[in-house]
Amino acid sequence: MRVDRIAIDKCHKCDGIWLDYGELERLRSSAKQGIEEDLEEEYGNPQTEQAATDAYMRCPVCDDVGLISHHISYFKPVKVDQCPSCHGIWLDDRELDTLLEDKKEMVDKLHSPGVMAFVRRLARRLR
Repeated sequence: MRVDRIAIDKCHKCDGIWLDYGELERLRSSAKQGIEEDLEEEYGNPQTEQAATDAYMRCPVCDDVGLISHHISYFKPVKVDQCPSCHGIWLDDRELDTLLEDKKEMVDKLHSPGVMAFVRRLARRLR
């Protein structure tokens, strides 16, 4: 599947998604929501057990490089696995949609009336 000229690579066994370096930020900037739901609608949704997908993962692009886990988010921490070599990111089921929702929540909060009033007061003080 392609979203804004980004190829979404989906594993049909574990329901995971691979994004090359920079693709996650491009997707988050696009404001598109529900990408995983669209993928499942188009290609199906395999039933997986979490224990079956927890393991030491290898990068699907680099030759014999292990992925490193860390958290990324604005509000809701999401654990992702990233390649230290090519910087691609492996996302488990629901993690992409969670990260997209997280970005939308941040944008909504930044544009809330309270934040905008604070910014206007701050700008007046800085003049």
